[in-house]
Amino acid sequence: MAADLLEKLRQMLLDMQHSGRLSHIEPGLYDDARAYIEKRKTDYYDLKNPLETRAGGLLIEEIGSVTETVQEIFSVRTRQILDLAFQQMEGQYVNKDEARKMLPEERAMYERIISAIEECREALVHGEAVPFGGDGAAAGARFDEADGTPEPHGTPAPPVPRSARSPYALVHIRSEVESFMGMDGRTYVLNVGDIVTLPENNADVLCEHDIALNIRLNK
Repeated sequence: MAADLLEKLRQMLLDMQHSGRLSHIEPGLYDDARAYIEKRKTDYYDLKNPLETRAGGLLIEEIGSVTETVQEIFSVRTRQILDLAFQQMEGQYVNKDEARKMLPEERAMYERIISAIEECREALVHGEAVPFGGDGAAAGARFDEADGTPEPHGTPAPPVPRSARSPYALVHIRSEVESFMGMDGRTYVLNVGDIVTLPENNADVLCEHDIALNIRLNK
């Protein structure tokens, strides 16, 4: 089953890259991938001396492969959604069948992108002060009306402040390390053998001191 999931993810990624268009994915794909990764981590920790066994190494490879493939799927789909948003803003034809293939979270991102571009254009090109931070309700309504199925949109909720996040890296802890605060503001308490996602800057420091191994695998 594990091999089937990884092969499914890889084939999906290849199809996306080949077609260049947004394709349908199962709503539970990301949930399934997260559950798989957690299960494989549990399998790894259940091994006796996982660092010294081939089974432990294979599990690390599986975890790294799925993590990287899912991240690449997200990146490809995000770029495709950005392309659709720019087409919409430029008045070009937008394939509604392609737009319907967005997941709910992707649709929300799409609407916010269009709203942000509209607000920025009004402020810079037309000199009209527009408060940023809308939820893209106008864009969503316009898209739905064009499809003949207008949908009601509630009052936009105020944006939730978020701290700046650095890219993350999956690492394998190989030596003892004292607890530390990461670039994301979280405190990390790690043990030898842990497989953990760290802010990339912190991961680089640990790898430079041979404390951790950055899991970068070719798919």
